[in-house]
Amino acid sequence: MSSSYSKNLISILEMLWNIEKDLNLVAYNETEKKIYYMIAWKISSCGSCNMSDVIKSSGFSRSTVYKTVKKFECDNLVLVKQSLGDKREFNLILAS
Repeated sequence: MSSSYSKNLISILEMLWNIEKDLNLVAYNETEKKIYYMIAWKISSCGSCNMSDVIKSSGFSRSTVYKTVKKFECDNLVLVKQSLGDKREFNLILAS
């Protein structure tokens, strides 16, 4: 591994660590972080995100996604709102 590659990698990892600290994600495991990032990515790219989007896109089980989103909701990272169009669906909103 070249020296400049190592320095760049370390720099990127430090930025990621700082982002996770700013978002209060440090205490979460890798699966939970991936789910949070998937929610953020879906909202950013599509304008909205619901539970089904996260389950389909993440590849995690429905149970894992629901438990993680509930944890985020309890920690005030994500707001969960019932869809007006489909009462069986829940929209996810990143708390600010």
